[in-house]
Amino acid sequence: MATQNRRGANRKQQQSVENTGTSLGSAFSSLSTLVLFVVLGLVIYGAGLLYKQIDKPLTNVMIGGNFTFLETAELSELVVGEIDGGFLSVDLTRLGDVLREHPWVDEVSVRREWPSLLKVEVIEEVPIARWGEKGFLNRLGEELLIESNTHLGALPVLRADFGSSREMMENYQLMAELLIPTGLKIAELKRDSLGVWFIDTATGLRLVIGRDQVSEKLRRFTKVWAAGLSQQLQQIESIDLRYPNGLAVAWKESAVNGAWQDNRKNNRQEIAVAVPA
Repeated sequence: MATQNRRGANRKQQQSVENTGTSLGSAFSSLSTLVLFVVLGLVIYGAGLLYKQIDKPLTNVMIGGNFTFLETAELSELVVGEIDGGFLSVDLTRLGDVLREHPWVDEVSVRREWPSLLKVEVIEEVPIARWGEKGFLNRLGEELLIESNTHLGALPVLRADFGSSREMMENYQLMAELLIPTGLKIAELKRDSLGVWFIDTATGLRLVIGRDQVSEKLRRFTKVWAAGLSQQLQQIESIDLRYPNGLAVAWKESAVNGAWQDNRKNNRQEIAVAVPA
């Protein structure tokens, strides 16, 4: 019986020690959690103080770019109107989006420079061509509003009875690139109501392209041009490319009369015919 009582006492002592250890572990865990929260609180508080110290009001705004149609004062007003925070809290994404909505702004770069400078770089839209009688288009075929445009008279003219301004700009850029080997510059590009393309070059030469296979026809023309047709530029009025394997040359009246006089002297006749590719 005494042995059983001692065993029972040992068991109670063991349970008491285990309970004490569990209580200590629980208390230590609670204390660790409390310390962790205190540390996190201090870190957050310190970060907030640091943020407030760094997020000082912007005292300098620098706007850079080469402007012809944009007014720096107008851009400055737009930028200042969108600054609703300090060095860190100002919303650069929104500021950039607002500036891009301006019809004469092509691209914008906005960045911070320590300690209180906001730097804005603006790329201005460039008019690529005139659109009809009064309008202007950028490289994407978007219309631009230009009040004082007397100095833009040398820009090529795009006219369309069929299709959009975007389509016209895309085709103008394509055709201008294809004509680079010939040295001919597009003065006017027109698409009539039937979809037929016409090019008037700066030299006065007209190209009648047709409605389809524009690239293939212009590539064929450049080959014929390089083969010797370019030497007759002053005598050519227009060239019709609407042929599957060649082109037709229409000579100026002065050139035809001159050729007729020469033919009478030489007792022979020459006519313009389709030139094979």
